[in-house]
Amino acid sequence: MSFALPAKDFPADLAEWRADHAPGFGQMPPAHASAGFASLVLRLRLALRRDGDTARLALLDQILDVAAESEQRLADQDQRIQALEQLSFTDELTSLPNRRGFEHHMQRELTRSRNERRGGVLGFLDLDGLKGINDSLGHAAGDAALRHAAQHLRQGIRAGDFAARLHGDEFAVVLPGSTETVARQQLAALCAGIDDEPLLWGGQRLKVGLSFGLVAYDGQHDLAELLRASDRAMYLHKQSRRARPVA
Repeated sequence: MSFALPAKDFPADLAEWRADHAPGFGQMPPAHASAGFASLVLRLRLALRRDGDTARLALLDQILDVAAESEQRLADQDQRIQALEQLSFTDELTSLPNRRGFEHHMQRELTRSRNERRGGVLGFLDLDGLKGINDSLGHAAGDAALRHAAQHLRQGIRAGDFAARLHGDEFAVVLPGSTETVARQQLAALCAGIDDEPLLWGGQRLKVGLSFGLVAYDGQHDLAELLRASDRAMYLHKQSRRARPVA
């Protein structure tokens, strides 16, 4: 069975439809993938109503229902894929981006830095005394300390900056467009803020400190090289800090 509709009412490539070529689930005519799908449906139905053939209109409704359901399934699948990708980039404990999310972001940032000829600063941070907290109070207290540090990082960076948890007690911040002087002031203020706000745990006030190191980037650096340099700078900063009591 086949029928034709007035070509002036809709695009030429859909001027003739065959019932035995109706799209199946997961498939649709190319035009249906566009934002004009709803408009096309309306124009087709108006054309058939002017034609007055109820059988043709019923058949077209069936075809369009299948196409609409297929389009919705594809949209739902795309949303599920995006949600899974987001989960794969997120640290479950702190809700910050994880190591994979950081590397993805930093590679894009280095490309932008190279293309736009503007630099920034990478900060490498380490939570002070996490092992002592875990050993004396348990890993639940250590997890709370990590979340506490992550919250301060989230609040202490500028719009457009980026913070991530890399592994264990290690964090990173990306400060695009910043200088080492400005970045050092920013992270020093952040560390002072977390020093001034102990974590309350089991009736105790736990001092949760951060040590940090900085390295400037300009798009010509390798990410592994930047991480090594910022890690070394962090270690020197940690060595210069006094040991802090657990409570």
